[in-house]
Amino acid sequence: MLNINEDDLKRDIVHRAADQLVDDEHLSGLVAKEVKARVDKLFIDRAEAQISAAIDEAIKGGFEREYQRVNAWGQAEGDKTSIKKKLDELVSGYWNAGVDKYGKPATGGYDRAMTRAEWLMTQVCAKDFSDAMKESAINMTGALKDGMRNQMAKFMDDLLGSLFHVKSLQDQGKVEKPY
Repeated sequence: MLNINEDDLKRDIVHRAADQLVDDEHLSGLVAKEVKARVDKLFIDRAEAQISAAIDEAIKGGFEREYQRVNAWGQAEGDKTSIKKKLDELVSGYWNAGVDKYGKPATGGYDRAMTRAEWLMTQVCAKDFSDAMKESAINMTGALKDGMRNQMAKFMDDLLGSLFHVKSLQDQGKVEKPY
């Protein structure tokens, strides 16, 4: 009966493979090149991920970091704020600003009828409504024209039928009517 130690067998195979790789310069060079390429790729992937995370964190921190304005002498003026809060104020202020019926900033008095957001929605809805009304008017005018043409053709047929008591080719259905 053979007594084979599996661990010893695996170790011997690995040692032989390593010896052959080291002894064969061409194969050794190819393996070294492939190992280097894989290590470089792993390094690049991990480095890019860490750099991206660091940039994201720096940007987030930059937007949320508080600062305070200073005058020409370096003395603090106003309350502390952050870029994020300032942007929120600007955007909110823009959409909530009062405008006149032309969308221009309200100068005060009676011309402040709505906010810029309300004015923009009114313009969008008015454009859609105007286009729908125009299309509806065109369709109604076309239907009216077709109806009048049919009514006039019937009237003309009746009038011609009462004036001339002869059956024409159109009356007999042998020739198509032009209307």
